[in-house]
Amino acid sequence: MNLIKRMIPNNIKQEGKYFLMDLLKIPYNRFGVPVEIQEWLPNNRPITFIDIGASYGQFSTALSQYYNIERAIIVEPLTNHIPMLRSRFADQAKYSIFNLAVAESSGEADFYTFGDYDYNSSFLKVKRELMRLPGFEEAEEVTLKVKTEPLDRITADCKIGSIDLLKIDVQGAEHMVLRSGYETLKRTRLVYIEFSYRPIYEGSSTFFDLYKILTDQNFRMVSVMPGYKTEEEGILQGDALFVNNLI
Repeated sequence: MNLIKRMIPNNIKQEGKYFLMDLLKIPYNRFGVPVEIQEWLPNNRPITFIDIGASYGQFSTALSQYYNIERAIIVEPLTNHIPMLRSRFADQAKYSIFNLAVAESSGEADFYTFGDYDYNSSFLKVKRELMRLPGFEEAEEVTLKVKTEPLDRITADCKIGSIDLLKIDVQGAEHMVLRSGYETLKRTRLVYIEFSYRPIYEGSSTFFDLYKILTDQNFRMVSVMPGYKTEEEGILQGDALFVNNLI
């Protein structure tokens, strides 16, 4: 079974997640957009979005199928994902693709990845005793060097104005993204962010850290969706949607 799993390309595995969500009637619309986002962001006009931690672009693809896209910034640190992103989002007038990680300063940083489990890649070392995925205990940790830029620098360089949706999925480093983008947050209507109730990565943020950062920046939380859980630990991760009170 493990051999068969290794033979399946990562992008096919990721696409299978969306098929499973549909099969189990998890609350996504038929394009794969979470219904909470759909409720707060109607598709009656073109939108601008930022996807941080894009992987192979499944989330950005769902948005692009449901919404008319005016402008998008897509950020992914793993170089092997970039050809797929450039193929899916080839219209350079609309889509800007960055092969880097978002952090509080410009430069380089160590980045930890895991082969077939590269969706668990992070600046931070994973706590393997909490990541109870089948076969993950055998995955080799590989350290890469990745380029880093603050979110405010990226949006300034792109000359992007108001932002309808900022999605962040960076495996415990979400606080680094938020702290690097206070000016960007002022112009952002919705933030859709992954969180952990317990630190799954060494030095990672928790839901409570992210809640404080965003409420301090005049956001309010309007929805929470449960995500990764184990029988032993219960719900460990989820996604939350925040709305800017000033927009």
